[in-house]
Amino acid sequence: MERQFHIPSLISSFLVSASELGYILAVIFISYIGSRGNRAKWCGAGAILMSIALILTASPNFIFPAEQPNLNMKEVKEALKPPQALFAQNTTLDKFFAYQPIRDRIPSHIRKNILAKFSDRELNFSNLDAPEFEYSITGQSLYSLDEDLMHEAFLHMGKILNGSEDTEPLINTLQIFVKHRQDNIKSDLKTIRRASIAPFAFCNKLVNNLQEIIKKLKCHEQPSNFGTLVIIFMTLFAMGIGRTTPWSLGIPLLDDNVKKRSMPVYFAIISFIKILGPITGFLVGSLANKLYFSPPAPPGLTANDPTWIGAWWLGFLVIGFVTIVPSCFLFFFPEGKSTISPKNENFKNGKSKKASLKLYDKHMDRSKQAEGSTAKGGLKRAVIGRILDVLAFKGYIVYLPKYLENHYGIPQYKVQLYMAAFGTFGFALGTVTGGFITKKFKLNGRKVALFVVIVSMLNISTFVGKAFLGCESIVNTIGLEGVPTNFNYTRSCNFECGCDDAKLFPVCDPSGQIYYSPCHAGCRHVSVIDLSSHKMEFSDCDCAPGKIVKKEFCHDNCFSMMVIFFGTGLLGAFIGGTGVVPGLLILLRSVPPATRSISLGVHGFLVSLLGTLPSPIIWATIIDSACLIWEETCSSNVTSRGACAIYNPYKLRIRMHVLYIILRTISISADLYVLYHAKDLNILDDDEENPEKNDQETPITKDNNIPMNNVH
Repeated sequence: MERQFHIPSLISSFLVSASELGYILAVIFISYIGSRGNRAKWCGAGAILMSIALILTASPNFIFPAEQPNLNMKEVKEALKPPQALFAQNTTLDKFFAYQPIRDRIPSHIRKNILAKFSDRELNFSNLDAPEFEYSITGQSLYSLDEDLMHEAFLHMGKILNGSEDTEPLINTLQIFVKHRQDNIKSDLKTIRRASIAPFAFCNKLVNNLQEIIKKLKCHEQPSNFGTLVIIFMTLFAMGIGRTTPWSLGIPLLDDNVKKRSMPVYFAIISFIKILGPITGFLVGSLANKLYFSPPAPPGLTANDPTWIGAWWLGFLVIGFVTIVPSCFLFFFPEGKSTISPKNENFKNGKSKKASLKLYDKHMDRSKQAEGSTAKGGLKRAVIGRILDVLAFKGYIVYLPKYLENHYGIPQYKVQLYMAAFGTFGFALGTVTGGFITKKFKLNGRKVALFVVIVSMLNISTFVGKAFLGCESIVNTIGLEGVPTNFNYTRSCNFECGCDDAKLFPVCDPSGQIYYSPCHAGCRHVSVIDLSSHKMEFSDCDCAPGKIVKKEFCHDNCFSMMVIFFGTGLLGAFIGGTGVVPGLLILLRSVPPATRSISLGVHGFLVSLLGTLPSPIIWATIIDSACLIWEETCSSNVTSRGACAIYNPYKLRIRMHVLYIILRTISISADLYVLYHAKDLNILDDDEENPEKNDQETPITKDNNIPMNNVH
């Protein structure tokens, strides 16, 4: 989204927070009203709302499609039109070399050597920049004019420099080339336009001038992403309203229908299934990002390129349509009878009856509520700890794909796949493990609180380790090399190429020297080695004479660090996951049963307001502060700048991990407070095991006991 609609990180973080804003405004109301109704249907309504919102989130891609500019090619036609002097019999080579299509194609050092050969002074090869005559024409070219003729011209130039031929054959060849430009104006314009919209730039002033014309035309039309921002904001806002129901109503619904001693296992299973959602999302995102957002992809651009824009909208459509049907199933739970007996109906006349589902809160209409075993101040401290945890985790996970892509040079689609395989799966596995540990070792009271503290400390230690796992990817190296020159990559060898507006397209020569783009390498020829995959090579490069330049020559030192990072991430995610179920049970048992829904609603309200809502904004500010190169927009205003193209790898790595470590370390103080006051906290023993207490309970007035054999 950032690249397609030119959205900086700070604005995108505001969009992410739209979901939290919807959650904040609705959670208390829905938790209060929903707890007095059929909670299954409320959850179903929330799920359907989220499905519709997901589908509508993809709509900006179709409402505001990328359009090809309607170009005025008059300037290009004038540059292609050859001067009449070039058709004269006595035309000299310097006039041919001044003709832009020829000047763009022949490397500067070859032109200089040819002209020096026939100057008035005697040629001294020792004073030439490149006495060796080297050029390359390999493969098919979709972006050059009359390559066969140019090949012939290069052969003549080689013979001239060797002293075996005069200038007449070369002049005759160049005159034919000029004549073709006069006769083939339509096909030439098509070739130049194709080159101008390519995902890369090469050393061709004619093509690069057209790219500048396209940019000015787009700015003149004053494109705005306001409509896109409004649509995405509203859909995410609706999604936030929809996701209030699973937390504030779904958790108490589960708690009412499961024995306390079995809750750790049930919560573990539910949490594992819940985490399968992000795993599925990452996998869908990985597949979607392999496709170009507006097919077909420009020739030469692949999913491995840093400027690739994946089909982000496809994932929203797929998940939105897939989740509508199961969301509707929640509406078909049977209602049950309107009244019940005050006595326990599960045991009557010495015979046990089948268990029943309680879709309505059984605690709502009791005249006297027992608080049960709760931790003094546990909810307050749990909320504080949760806010700090979310401040750390939410922003980190939102911008982790950008960090991995920029810092380790991982393509977009692989980032999603790796996050699903290592981070999310490890967290899911840890969640299940934590639930079984809680039940197996009967963690209760201070034991379970101590377990949460230990898990938090171990999780922080893994992030301390990740802060030292640095490397320099290809893109990062380009950024660091541009610092001494204030990111001006123009050199004497590419000065006449017109690379000011060249897009980031890293390429390397055989020695590993990295260039911002083929244009900055001074490459004048593009060879398409494989038309099906658009595998390309760039040659005739002024900055790398006689060498082939291509992406495949680019290598970094990030592989080993990347492996260690994901290994550490897997361990940290697993450790963090083990604390989810115990932490959730502590929160659930820190309030009386009758106030669970509203307490969870207030908890969700505070966590979203003070944690989830500001987290992406805080993290975006930190991440943007490490940006080296911003994508240019039509406005010079800082607030109107585009997405960040290159970050400072050291600053990005240290600032992200230090911020996470600080927030999580502070949150441990809240965990320690809960540990101190958790002596009498009961999360495993069932109240139903105390008959006297159960007999004192007043009957609920609305039947919510539904025989399990009536549930389909």
